[in-house]
Amino acid sequence: MAPTLIHSEKLLEECDKIPNLLGRLPQKASMIYRLIEAYGLLKFVNVVEPRKAQHDEILLYHSENYLKHLKSCDGDEDVTEEDEEFGLSYDCPKFSGLYQFAEIIVGGTLSAAETLISGSNFVINWSGGWHHAQSDRADGFCYVNDIVVGIQKLVSHFPRILYLDLDVHHGDGVENAFSCTQRVFCLSFHLHEPGFFPGSGSVNECGFGSGKGYSANFPYKRNLSGRRFRKYFTKTTNLVRERFDPSACVIQCGADGIAGDPLGGANLTPRDFADCIKQVMSWSIPCLFVGGGGYNLPNASRHFATLTATICGIDQLHDDIPEHEFFNAYGAGFELSIEPKNLPDSNTDEDLEETFRSIEANLDRFNPMAYPTIREVFLDQLSRPYQLDHEES
Repeated sequence: MAPTLIHSEKLLEECDKIPNLLGRLPQKASMIYRLIEAYGLLKFVNVVEPRKAQHDEILLYHSENYLKHLKSCDGDEDVTEEDEEFGLSYDCPKFSGLYQFAEIIVGGTLSAAETLISGSNFVINWSGGWHHAQSDRADGFCYVNDIVVGIQKLVSHFPRILYLDLDVHHGDGVENAFSCTQRVFCLSFHLHEPGFFPGSGSVNECGFGSGKGYSANFPYKRNLSGRRFRKYFTKTTNLVRERFDPSACVIQCGADGIAGDPLGGANLTPRDFADCIKQVMSWSIPCLFVGGGGYNLPNASRHFATLTATICGIDQLHDDIPEHEFFNAYGAGFELSIEPKNLPDSNTDEDLEETFRSIEANLDRFNPMAYPTIREVFLDQLSRPYQLDHEES
């Protein structure tokens, strides 16, 4: 079955509105889609046009007061106290049509979730992936958390959802939303150092209450190499898969971990991410792939085109960028491939192994699914007919 790609020109138009501190984000969504199109990848996917999200669907995560404020925004550059209360300043400046924007962005990921529920194996929505938005405020360029709403839709059909976050920044909004539940396991790989946004995501953060042990964070230091990233992605996801046994997976594939990203700090390449994607696909469970960060726009487009090809079963694309609308942005080399920078990796194998062991220990301590022998006994008992013990008279 061919993968599904969620796409419409309206979705691109809305995504292209998202501002950021560098002034480079406009047209990011269009650049990604046009490169995918230029490589001829659309013939390998089923394109599904997204619908708008309904108000009550956005309310699955976001507060009524926040949505009411989004409706009131008219693009006035003056920032009020109420704007600041809802996070609409600094990295999330307000603009006209914010509520319509939320309807369309969330609608894209809801459409992807519905397509997965309908029986598709792999669904792609590179216009989604805004993982920092909180229930009542915008944050980190993210005005609405489409991932949380999409997962809320998925849990109506799939009993256990694994959320994997590969963005260089911690997926705090998604983890916060599901930190007290056992239905969704959140696993985030991200740079973690003093002053690096959003500041959360230490290895000791593993959920709360009944959700204790159902979140895991794999923080790393600056300039992480592809070899180490791939190794510990494999070890950690295999561990979590064994313990949690997910019935579906949502993967946030942010491109800001790619070497040379101005807001990044890792030293990875699209091929590193593609190898991780292949591993998840080999699990043979339904997967929803969403986008995320990426502030070197040509590299972000290279990244998502490479991942699209991987999901379509194409191992390698031609390295010469095809001529298309944004062709000049890929100069001077006009190549698809990205090489890591010659930078010292601040991580050591010993540090990363210690982080892995800490995650394993948290699972052993808090996650009741973490004891296979106990779980097997429990399942064996469930499989037996119920018998009422009684004494013979």
